[in-house]
Amino acid sequence: MKDGFLKAAALSPALRVADCVYNTQQIIAQLREAAGRGVKLAVFPEFCLTGYTCGDLFLQRTLQQGALTGLQSVLDASKELDVVALVGLPLLVRGKLYNCAAVLCKGQLLGLVPKTYLPNYGEFYEKRQFTPGS
Repeated sequence: MKDGFLKAAALSPALRVADCVYNTQQIIAQLREAAGRGVKLAVFPEFCLTGYTCGDLFLQRTLQQGALTGLQSVLDASKELDVVALVGLPLLVRGKLYNCAAVLCKGQLLGLVPKTYLPNYGEFYEKRQFTPGS
């Protein structure tokens, strides 16, 4: 921190729809590179672990588990990095699916924030698969 400011970055890795392994690798690479540049807050897109356009694949347990496995890999990779990161993923909780941002730092999951206002127009029909946070 310099003069009360911190370096933040909005990162947009190359993603493949429903390819959690590839997406995780891209996220970790960008997170490490950003930390190397002194970034202290790294924000990734929503659904960056799965890709945004998975449609009804979001309802498949295989994709949900792939996102959780990816999140664990990002957590493990972040243990040595001095950066807070927000990473998007679908999360199943008590039978309801949420569009969440995972907040993590130094290998610790600090919190999960569900998206509150879900779009439901045009090509954006998140209410079909997801429950809004409250």
